[in-house]
Amino acid sequence: MAKFSYQTVWQLAGPNIISNVLMTSISFAHLWIIAPYGPDASAAVVTGGRVHFLLMAATMALSVATTAMVARAWGADDAEEASAATTSSLTLAVLISLSLGSVVYAFAPHIAGLFHLDETAAKLAVDYIRPASLLNIVFALMLTIATAFRAIGDVVRPLRFTAAGTTVAIAGSYILVHGTFGLPALGVKGIPWGTAFGQGLVVIWFAVRWLRRHYILTPKPKAAFERARIKQLIDIGAPAAIEQAFIQASFLAFMILLAGYGTASFAAYGIGIAILSVCITAGLGFGVASATLAGQRLGAGDPKAAMASGWAAMRLAIMGMTVLAVITVLLRVPLAELLSTDAEVRHYTEYFILILALVQPMMAVEFAIGGALRGSGDTRYPLLVTFTGMILGRLSVGAMVVHYGGPVEAMYAVIIVDYMIKSTMLILRFRSGRWIEAGRGRAPLPLQSIAGLSRESVRRFFFKRSHDHKDDGGLSR
Repeated sequence: MAKFSYQTVWQLAGPNIISNVLMTSISFAHLWIIAPYGPDASAAVVTGGRVHFLLMAATMALSVATTAMVARAWGADDAEEASAATTSSLTLAVLISLSLGSVVYAFAPHIAGLFHLDETAAKLAVDYIRPASLLNIVFALMLTIATAFRAIGDVVRPLRFTAAGTTVAIAGSYILVHGTFGLPALGVKGIPWGTAFGQGLVVIWFAVRWLRRHYILTPKPKAAFERARIKQLIDIGAPAAIEQAFIQASFLAFMILLAGYGTASFAAYGIGIAILSVCITAGLGFGVASATLAGQRLGAGDPKAAMASGWAAMRLAIMGMTVLAVITVLLRVPLAELLSTDAEVRHYTEYFILILALVQPMMAVEFAIGGALRGSGDTRYPLLVTFTGMILGRLSVGAMVVHYGGPVEAMYAVIIVDYMIKSTMLILRFRSGRWIEAGRGRAPLPLQSIAGLSRESVRRFFFKRSHDHKDDGGLSR
């Protein structure tokens, strides 16, 4: 079982990791593109990027529900239900992004003001936030498309989409920021417009081919607003949405605390996150693989394979993220010099990279084990984990550091406590097996006949067929 799990996890995680690295390179490129404009512009991009992540929280939560439903339907050999879930997810992605984007656009100056930036940086942040809030619909659609294909084991197609979108997005951002080819230089506001242009081309390409039924996942217009399916997506996604919102809000609160130490330390935080995000993308890749396998194997009635794949994903994630962290630490000086011309910003960046490198093994646990729980439909416990780690670890300790006048280096270090708490709680939950029972009522619609059974009956239903299924994670199709 372990040998199968490692091989299957890697087949899913490898392309996902490459896709995530490509997506992360966009943020990395944004900092490089804007660096000549000085620390204020860099701080504005960091602020705008963080607000954009908060805006994306609902879409990211929807992707959790999409993974759980599409993967379970696929594992149960029901391509029709997988297509219906994809259609409903795309519909919700549009509605959610438009609704939240309008609110963020209207309150952009107030949101930027929370960071206590100087007048110039705050104005530049608003220039970033407003177009990003309206253009988030492009990201929402692209993420939902990629999530649905990954949930059925097709990880190559999303990789192609991401590679094309990233290339054009970076080129577009550079052109619009600096005003090449005779175009006006838009400065900071050129970044969201250039990014949306690159990703928008991919979305249009997909839409044309999807509507012409060129993919195994086909459009199901009648399923777009089907009440039972929408309710199920919301039921699974709501805790994940709250979790994502809480994560981003906590990051905002932490950054507000950090902003009190000055623009240099604030900018260094964003730059350090961008650099170490290469390691984080590896964890995300294993998390997606773990979620996909958990959903597919539970849909196929094989929870033992789901659990084995979760442990395998965790071990591979720890190894991969640790290696990447070591490499990044060794290159921290030239990387800091590349992304900032300010000596103080570079100093803080180098230190923060060291802190982030230390937490990579614990981050790996969060991504892999948390992914397995979410893929099974158990989205409430990860919410509890996130709340506990953020409140008891990051924000409480961070507030104490500020209260007692601790240095900015101590503020950077408080994230260690956060990830120690989260990784411990997740391992204990996964080992107990209670996550399998927690997700028992979140099967795709055709399997809802088992939802009313007793806990012991459902457990017998899942375990009795485990020897009848090949351990291929659904990839053979």
